[in-house]
Amino acid sequence: MKTIATALFALFFVSALDLHASDCLATAGGVSVTIPSPGKLFTEVGSEKRDSFEYMVPSRNRLVCAFVPIDYLPRLRSPATGMDRYMVIEVSRRLEEKNTDITSANFEQIVATTKQQIGDTSQLNSTAQASAEEVINKLKALQNSKDISIQTPTPLGPILQSTDAYGFLMIVPVSSGGETVKILGASILMRVRNRLLFAYVYGADDESSLKWIRATAEEWSHEILAANPAK
Repeated sequence: MKTIATALFALFFVSALDLHASDCLATAGGVSVTIPSPGKLFTEVGSEKRDSFEYMVPSRNRLVCAFVPIDYLPRLRSPATGMDRYMVIEVSRRLEEKNTDITSANFEQIVATTKQQIGDTSQLNSTAQASAEEVINKLKALQNSKDISIQTPTPLGPILQSTDAYGFLMIVPVSSGGETVKILGASILMRVRNRLLFAYVYGADDESSLKWIRATAEEWSHEILAANPAK
């Protein structure tokens, strides 16, 4: 249940032998991008296990990479559940189909629109409801879960903003089997090699996870941008 809220944070591969084993080499709109592992304790799950996260990805997006704690990888099953901390990278299918170049001006407008959406309660509720229904339907098809409910996420404010990155925090309650847990997540929009990436960092609802999410989101976004200099 701790991982079924991932799609609510979305607003809108090939392995390489010369990469570190925990990193991820992918494509976004026809452009190769390198996604470094967010810390030494995490690793990319690989193509064989990446499908475990598909149920939590909105249909409008494509899953690019997924990172889990190294010691959890051998226990990872489909659907991926039960992790306190994990990360995923997604791209927009619509932008990919058109190989859309995201300029600095484009990215600035995307950030402005995102801020407006987060601040509009009715629009946020509508987006959250549609995403929740999609995630729940996918999960039910996988494991016949009948009593799952996902409530509307609550924005907790921005945590980073730069020329090519914007990140904010949200929290969403998820209920199943009479138990409700709250998922903390950082959503990060990034302009990487003129492509738009969505990076997500998730953790439990506690003070230590909040500090970890903030620090990881900021450091990871810097590392991703540094690993993909403009050509």
